[in-house]
Amino acid sequence: MPRIIYQGRVHEARAGQTVLDVLLEGGEPIAHACRVGACGACIVRATEGQPPAQAQVGLRDAWRAQGYFHACRAEVSGDLVVEPLGEGARVAAQIEERAALSPTVARVFVRLLGELPATAGQYVTLHRGHTARSYSIAALPAPGILELHVRRVPGGALSPYLCDDAAPGDPLLVQGPLGHCIYVPGRPEDPLLLAGTGTGLAPLWGVLHDALSANHRGPIYLFHGALTPGDLYLVEELRQLAATHPGLRYVPSAVRAEPDSRSMSAAPPELELGPLDEVIARHLPSTSGMRAFLCGAPEIVALLKRKLYLAGTSLRDIAADAFVPTAPPAASTR
Repeated sequence: MPRIIYQGRVHEARAGQTVLDVLLEGGEPIAHACRVGACGACIVRATEGQPPAQAQVGLRDAWRAQGYFHACRAEVSGDLVVEPLGEGARVAAQIEERAALSPTVARVFVRLLGELPATAGQYVTLHRGHTARSYSIAALPAPGILELHVRRVPGGALSPYLCDDAAPGDPLLVQGPLGHCIYVPGRPEDPLLLAGTGTGLAPLWGVLHDALSANHRGPIYLFHGALTPGDLYLVEELRQLAATHPGLRYVPSAVRAEPDSRSMSAAPPELELGPLDEVIARHLPSTSGMRAFLCGAPEIVALLKRKLYLAGTSLRDIAADAFVPTAPPAASTR
């Protein structure tokens, strides 16, 4: 029977178990969230033995060479000696400031206390105790400062704290960054399509500002979708950007138009109704030659990616960041 040795403690594995399953069942306090290798919360390091290749997908070359892997993606096939993510892979940080963007979304500023090369549009994993959750970088407003947009999830492990209770100076650890949903200079005449739902706006906000800072000359279309108008945020800021940048078109949309008592402001007059994919299709019947950035709910990202491809967008020109939800705890098989 294969064994997982974690910090000198031996855990026996059964067929079909992942390293994460084995360690959690053995009582090890391993941070985890999505369980599909997307968030990076459960990355650990193998010091002896070879983790499976699929458990290292998406990691930087240097990390793969050092034996880092996603514990949730590593089905056990042989003995492994495993240790936690090293200090060099996490950076000490602290809360700098937080402010409400809507009744359900907060803008959280995190000050890094070490070096962490990052680009707006990527995502980082915040660790508080044994809890870890991933958030996109909306901006880097000053050296060593990350701007994150956090949606409050009722009963969530980390978001209620970040949205309601985080105070300046509170300590965190930051891991990452990961993700490729970033603006890369070049091809400045290409039309850009930025589309997202909910806090999928966060990486798009970063892509948009980087494109504008680079004097991107092609037209930019930003579509932000929500369930109701009250779920939209940064509406006025985006309207002002569109007013001062003739090449930018901002289209907010909502699936339902019912009044929402949570809303901090009136629905924008340019609000369109309908699912995000239908709203985009009304404005852009063809997306051939466009570079697209898609962020938010996984089912919406997958739908948009498929429809954009069928409408003429090359797959190599589509950058996607699906916000995989936190998985429920796995049932014990004992």
